[in-house]
Amino acid sequence: MAAVLASVAVVVGLLASPAAAVSQLQKLYQEPGSFEARFPDIVKLDDGRLMAVWYRATGHTGPDGTVQLSFGAQSGTAWDAPHPALAHPATMAGKDMRDPKLGKMHDGSVVLTFFVPSDGVYYSVWKPGWTTFTDPVKLPVPAQIQGSALAAHGGMLALDDQGGQTSQVLIPVYNNTGAWFIRATWRPVSDPRLLVADAFQLAATATTPDANGFYETYTEPSFVQVGGVVIAAVRRELNNNSSTNPISNGQPVKIMKWNPYTFTGTGSYYDVQWLSGVWASSHHLLKVSGPSGDRVLFTFGDKAVTARPTYGVLIQNPLALWPSTPKKVLIYNSGSSDQANPSSVETSSGTYFTLAYNAKPKSTTEGNGMSPNGGSLWVMQSSASEY
Repeated sequence: MAAVLASVAVVVGLLASPAAAVSQLQKLYQEPGSFEARFPDIVKLDDGRLMAVWYRATGHTGPDGTVQLSFGAQSGTAWDAPHPALAHPATMAGKDMRDPKLGKMHDGSVVLTFFVPSDGVYYSVWKPGWTTFTDPVKLPVPAQIQGSALAAHGGMLALDDQGGQTSQVLIPVYNNTGAWFIRATWRPVSDPRLLVADAFQLAATATTPDANGFYETYTEPSFVQVGGVVIAAVRRELNNNSSTNPISNGQPVKIMKWNPYTFTGTGSYYDVQWLSGVWASSHHLLKVSGPSGDRVLFTFGDKAVTARPTYGVLIQNPLALWPSTPKKVLIYNSGSSDQANPSSVETSSGTYFTLAYNAKPKSTTEGNGMSPNGGSLWVMQSSASEY
């Protein structure tokens, strides 16, 4: 049973502030009761359909978080009624399945990753023709990574087959020591399906505070591949490291590039830069088509703006140095600081869908927590010409 999306004319008046500078707004789903739809991700399947997942819970964090799954038409005009992403949800009973993300493999399979706080990162597999994902498997932690349990925000990246790197994947992760990535081999019919090899650090979180008592922290790496180059965006903040009343200040995002086929370690990164005009958090990178080659659509919650609304920038030449202060296009602003975490997909050449969500009013403090029409998940449509 498909749920037809609401039109932009009906929805705009429900938002706490002007929704966006983009062309269309549509509703994917409304979670009932006290549940909410957060941290969505979306990919385009080989058959042209769209697959979306999100974190279903009653709060930003909590022990009741599960992952919902819905399939949509390529046009985005209709979505199947959502259902639990896992074939056997009981396998994760009592575990908080945070930040679900999708990585599409070259054989058409999709790998779902999520993390359980203080436990680690899990992965699960969907194959064409299936309606759900397999029972999750906990991702082994390579010996190179020390510190606290791993978390993940960016989707798994299946490398293009170059230089004999058949079925190689990169898995972005982070913990209290900083941002990392794990290298593994995708084995669609073997156990385990991900054979972990090793890990490398992208950026290290400071172990001593600055003069003001803040630690420079690096989290939430996200990846995209353009040609023979992997590009990473790494969330960068100053954090006072207090468990009782934590304060974090956004900082310019860190962009890094490397050749994954010749990579040997930290010294192999190049074109490392900080985008002074982009204080990105909970971001997403998407390779999109362009008239003169591949471009990158970079969507993110902007911590330099009140309530952290979702913005997008279109990088015309991603293999060159990125503009330090690129043109930012407002995609979505619910009015609550509990938002962002965007994910995007190119449905046809130059047409993009970006997912965003509204939280529900609360008496407790989660940002300002006062987004109307709460618990809803939205599809925003934009075009290359708007960037």
